Amino acid sequence: MKSVFKTYFVEICLTIGVIIALFYKLGYMPLSADEPIRALVAGDMMINGNYIAPKMNGRFYLNKPPLYNWIVIVFFKVFRSTNEWVFRLPSILSLLAFGLLVFKIVKQRLKDVRLAWVIAIATLTGGNLWIYSAYLGHIDITYSVVSFLQIFVLYHYGEKGNWKKAFAFSYALASIGFMMKGLPTIVFQGISVFTILILNKSFKKLWSASHLLSTLIFAAPVGIYLWVYSQHADITKLLERIVSESSSRTVTEKSFIESFEHLFLFPLRYLLDILPWGLAVFVFLRKEARTYVWSNAFLKTSLLLFLFNIIIYWLSPDYRARYVFMLTPFLLIPSIAACLHVWSDKQLKPTTLILSILLVVSPIAMFLIARTAVDISIVTAVALTITGFLLLITLMFKFTVPTTYLVILGLVIARLGYSHYMVPYRVQTGPYLEEKINGQAIGQLTEGSDLGMYNSNVALTMNWYMTVERNATVETKTSDYSFHSYYLVPTEVIKDTANVDTYYTFVRRFESKPFSLVKFKYRFPEMPKKKK
Repeated sequence: MKSVFKTYFVEICLTIGVIIALFYKLGYMPLSADEPIRALVAGDMMINGNYIAPKMNGRFYLNKPPLYNWIVIVFFKVFRSTNEWVFRLPSILSLLAFGLLVFKIVKQRLKDVRLAWVIAIATLTGGNLWIYSAYLGHIDITYSVVSFLQIFVLYHYGEKGNWKKAFAFSYALASIGFMMKGLPTIVFQGISVFTILILNKSFKKLWSASHLLSTLIFAAPVGIYLWVYSQHADITKLLERIVSESSSRTVTEKSFIESFEHLFLFPLRYLLDILPWGLAVFVFLRKEARTYVWSNAFLKTSLLLFLFNIIIYWLSPDYRARYVFMLTPFLLIPSIAACLHVWSDKQLKPTTLILSILLVVSPIAMFLIARTAVDISIVTAVALTITGFLLLITLMFKFTVPTTYLVILGLVIARLGYSHYMVPYRVQTGPYLEEKINGQAIGQLTEGSDLGMYNSNVALTMNWYMTVERNATVETKTSDYSFHSYYLVPTEVIKDTANVDTYYTFVRRFESKPFSLVKFKYRFPEMPKKKK
């Protein structure tokens, strides 16, 4: 153990730095973006006891199957808390598990511990994920671990000719993926099966008994869930929504101009989303890099699996970086491996050194941006920058380390700087803190009483914090009104002020519309008709 620690001392220290950076201020920001959707659905399950056909705002939630919500509930119950960091913990732990999985696979396949470590860390620290998505408790990171493994086991066992295991394990993982996110799993499975069978010149296996029987491993649990769901709610609406949720992101639902523009911009957007590691793809401009990758079955298959699976998103204008996270390692593995094979450390040093310095000094820039909105000190920014430079110099002169390690150090320091300055800045200047405060205040005012949203909805973030305070779901009410209930109502509806008692006012972010918390006295007003 001591010899391992001594041999890989720098890698261990940088790995610890990555983990610290991921957890720093994890629970600082209120739930934002799509987070409240997952939280509200999980909250409805726990409060109302319907774990099969959950609701949100009093209506059946149809957009996603329930598996990730069940995972969130387990964490809520284990930690006996619905705090932000608990909600985001499944996503962060999934991300670390993803890095470990990539490390073990590359180490086994390429027999190079340090190369495997660099690729694993690159998987965790790419642009959008490192600076934005890893802060959020979205479904996508956990789903990506399942989808990546689902694709890889097809190759792993197919290469050995063990098609029974290849199909059985892959379809079992596909059923788990479907129960998280629906139809995208089927697309990944179909493309990957065709790719692997063609590469192995085993296309006839598509009609083999082992493949046909393995599809039942996917269909059985999914079918059981759909049957149980049909006992609680209308199954046709669920199936229609699952299909429409996926098709809404495709070229069929977007304008010709949007689709045409996306075809040209997607490669650039994707490479920007995985910076700085996306720069490694330019190694393929060199013939020796292409020859190296094509001569190694693992690298070649990884690249082809990426290229064939990414097509569906290349044709989908509604692209988000987190949607393709499961495919990123399949690109990084051959790209980084070729980079470090073709270019010597000496050749890489000038570029990586400049990039490392820029990343290390980034806390100063972040301070200058954030200081106008957040009361923070320049001393911390300078201290973090000096510490970064000292670590950079130590790695350069005290240890003989690859220059890519300097980039990793720079990314760790940049992330710490972002967490320390930009996260508070985003909280103070964004809408979510105010929505949290409003939600908690209304939840406390109405705790133990009936509360409904009067023919309208408030922001999901606000709804979540009301739900937590009240330990009761807040539904949109269109009928069954009561003079004993509180209502959140657009202020414009209140024409007769003598008809209401007003307890709280706020402005809803969407359309900047004023809202009031009221009780009606003797009649329920009509909502204004929507303009056609």
